[in-house]
Amino acid sequence: MDTFESDDGHVVVRLDRGDLALESLADACESHGIDAGVVVSGIATFSNLNIHYVHRTDLPEEQSQRNTDLELSGSWEVTNVNGVVADGEPHLHVTAFDGDRTVGGHLEDGCEVNVLGEFTIRELAGLDLERRPDDHGISKLGER
Repeated sequence: MDTFESDDGHVVVRLDRGDLALESLADACESHGIDAGVVVSGIATFSNLNIHYVHRTDLPEEQSQRNTDLELSGSWEVTNVNGVVADGEPHLHVTAFDGDRTVGGHLEDGCEVNVLGEFTIRELAGLDLERRPDDHGISKLGER
């Protein structure tokens, strides 16, 4: 991983073969002091894709009853990653294609870069964001 910071607060993150995407982006936020921000751009290829998506319209208390976890092997062309950084933690969504199907969902730990990854993070100066669980256990974005 390597990072490059612009004068106007953008951090460009280059991930190399073997780097873990979400973990590396969290590390980049920490090393550049980004507590609140947005991932405005992200492309990559992954050698595996770990995501989850919500598969229900009702909201049972147990997240395991409302989420489907996918751990997909093979080469994945990542066409978009974006999301919000709150309290230094990225919450990101991803869209990816393996040659046969396109999938999307919440990016999870363990997605290993196959060839490269390029991401741009923009710090949101003056905002103090955090995520707090609501009555259904859903982490909701709010100001501290």
